[in-house]
Amino acid sequence: MKTASLYVHIPFCDTICRYCDFCKVYYDHRMADEYLEVLKEELKELKITDKLKTIYIGGGTPSSLTDEQLEFLFDMLKPYSQDVEEYCIEVNPESMDLFKLKILQRGGITRLSIGVQTFQDHLLKLIDRRHSSQQVLRLIRQARDIGFNNISIDLMYGLPEQTLADIQNDLEIVRNLDIQHVSYYSLILEDHTILKYQRYQPIDEETEYQINCCIDDTLKTCGYEKYEISNYARQGYASKHNLVYWHYDNYYGIGVGSASKIDDAIIEHSRSLTKYLNHTAQSHVIIQDKKETMFNHVMMSLRLTEGLNLEKFQDLYHEDVKNIYKQAITKNEKRGLLEIADGHLRTTEKGMYLLNDILVDFMDEKDW
Repeated sequence: MKTASLYVHIPFCDTICRYCDFCKVYYDHRMADEYLEVLKEELKELKITDKLKTIYIGGGTPSSLTDEQLEFLFDMLKPYSQDVEEYCIEVNPESMDLFKLKILQRGGITRLSIGVQTFQDHLLKLIDRRHSSQQVLRLIRQARDIGFNNISIDLMYGLPEQTLADIQNDLEIVRNLDIQHVSYYSLILEDHTILKYQRYQPIDEETEYQINCCIDDTLKTCGYEKYEISNYARQGYASKHNLVYWHYDNYYGIGVGSASKIDDAIIEHSRSLTKYLNHTAQSHVIIQDKKETMFNHVMMSLRLTEGLNLEKFQDLYHEDVKNIYKQAITKNEKRGLLEIADGHLRTTEKGMYLLNDILVDFMDEKDW
């Protein structure tokens, strides 16, 4: 497969959120300058010659970089970003202003992904977020005013002390926003996070199901189509870069803690910033066998409401997914959790909520 997408990891953050297990460090100006220089070298070493379709700058908090550092980053990426279909950057409201928005615009950014998590200020404090709901609204308004027309926000449920009423209030605010995309994630209690150390108890499955139904129903009435288990978009505004992951296509990843997928190889970068800056970090290459690659393709694609493209699967692996996973598919069709239609294997609406259970059956398949 061609590789036409690039992920760029910026690990710096002004604060560390209590739920976050991404590769991140507190922002340091000198260290960020050094990091960008090493990142530039790594990008050159990739020797990208094919035209890229998407570039995604994530973190960490890319917007924690200074104006000059952002300009350096965009100059570095300019040879690869001229004709991309989508050029996205993650930003936090407290580290953005109108001048920085204009830097992003001049740099070619076409899509903003804003870390909001909730519009309830009392909950933001409990997870160590440093912005306010008013800062979010101002940022969206400023971005719209200067011409950004592809804006996404990240929201979360299952936060400490968060109630269903809080979630409903967040959804009502979304209803009145002029944005194109919403990602709505469940808080997952990861190792090495502050909430894990504090022994926070996540919500139970039944509560999560009720919240999911509320989110799905409300966002549908707001004009958003659910296209992935946690993502909703107005027509034509699904995340093109993230669809690369869910379709299990190839992508480059550069920066500390990032990963690339090139055909059957997963290339994982070290999470050690010190080693990265000293040019001593080594990537870990995992060569997947055919069965692993096919399962991962199925697992990622079943997250999508469109499901797994059966023809594409056949072309890539010269295998019929209906034969390989016959027992798992038949079992879950009978349960009303899977269906085959329009050349795709997909979950039903009910099955989307039980995806983990379905995937266990695919993992256990012994027919081939």
